[in-house]
Amino acid sequence: MVSGPNQRIRSRVRLEMSVRIRQIGPPRNLIEVARTLDVSRNGLLFRTREPYNLRSIVWVTFPYNADSLVAEPEAPATVVRIDQKPGGDAEVAIQFHSSHADRFVAPTRAAAPPREQSDRRVRSRVRMSLPIRVRDGGAAEESVTLDVSRAGVLFQSLRPYPVGNTVWVTMPYQPGQKQDEVPARVVRIVEKKETRGVALHFASATGSLTYARPF
Repeated sequence: MVSGPNQRIRSRVRLEMSVRIRQIGPPRNLIEVARTLDVSRNGLLFRTREPYNLRSIVWVTFPYNADSLVAEPEAPATVVRIDQKPGGDAEVAIQFHSSHADRFVAPTRAAAPPREQSDRRVRSRVRMSLPIRVRDGGAAEESVTLDVSRAGVLFQSLRPYPVGNTVWVTMPYQPGQKQDEVPARVVRIVEKKETRGVALHFASATGSLTYARPF
């Protein structure tokens, strides 16, 4: 196992999404598309069979959409940990440079309400701004997330959602792409000044959740 200092100082969430990594040698020049294992505001972890050097610089496109009609931006990151696995695979952790870490800060953050017995936020959450589409019956709303966990999501909304309602979620949402929807239940409404946050709990969150795959 090759590893660096433990720099996982922010919350992480298990999130499987496409990521493209471009490496300029050494050890060699390559571009690969992988799936993330977990993600934080500071970086991400992915599995690979390609060689990477500790402390090397890579260029990351995340989330990556192979069908995008426009060039997607790359952001620099550093390889901070490499864990060799049986069979030749490795789990590689990369840390975004500060300019990329700030990219995931949502423009507004909903205030945390007092803890109650019904509070189900028992899994790690990550502040992350991702496009999301929420369908409630025949009406759909496109917005952005405020934070994400394996069990659910908090998103910014302009519409009222009754607590207990079932909605259908597409995330990360890619307009024009055919994507699956995930059922979720409205569990909490967070109001702060002119901002409304709606907390959703995924119906399948007790298992190994994979978010809708547009890639």
